[in-house]
Amino acid sequence: MASTPEAGATPDGPPLVARWLGRRAFAEVLALQLAAREAIIGGAPPTIFLVEHPPVLTLGRRASMDDILWSEAQLAEVGMTVIEAPRGGEVTLHAPGQLVVYPVVAVGRKIREHIVRLGEVAATLLGELGVLGCEFRMAHPGVWLGDRKLGSIGVHVSRGVSVQGLSLNLDVDPALFSALVSCGLRGTEVTSARALGGRAIGVEAAARRYAALFAASAGYALEWRAD
Repeated sequence: MASTPEAGATPDGPPLVARWLGRRAFAEVLALQLAAREAIIGGAPPTIFLVEHPPVLTLGRRASMDDILWSEAQLAEVGMTVIEAPRGGEVTLHAPGQLVVYPVVAVGRKIREHIVRLGEVAATLLGELGVLGCEFRMAHPGVWLGDRKLGSIGVHVSRGVSVQGLSLNLDVDPALFSALVSCGLRGTEVTSARALGGRAIGVEAAARRYAALFAASAGYALEWRAD
């Protein structure tokens, strides 16, 4: 498939294949990640999947069903599903208006470095959108502005290769945040960049900019491939 370089990438680094998937179901994209992990272990280049999910609550390994606050009827009314995820962490919302980033990359033992990069690149992107002062925090892995959370991070590493990654709220329906206790943090306000005055941006445009920033940060040459 044809590939094109992206502004901000490092042209002399190893390749990072980028794929914008549009709006796809969580289970479908998880299967793509797991297949990519096997391919990478076999020698294929790393891949970063960028996607927007339909409404879904994903359950990490420490998730409690008590953190799902809506009834089955309420979930069904908005078409929200519930599914287990291989990542660490608790319950997380994915929904339209949210950029989800899944770098399937070899991290070895540098898991913390990978998690920090996911968060710091997201904070940079938010700054470009006019939401200034955002920061990554490791204590509750995610992207924060003061006491408000805009992004969540959770990864799963097997045989040195990471899957799962980051969800970043660009312009999510605020009513959906009431469906859960996000990441087990009771009383924490979860919000979106637009709600904080950030510039409007389509999820695909945000995905392409995030991928460029991530590649540059990690020293990759970015290669976009059609899905």
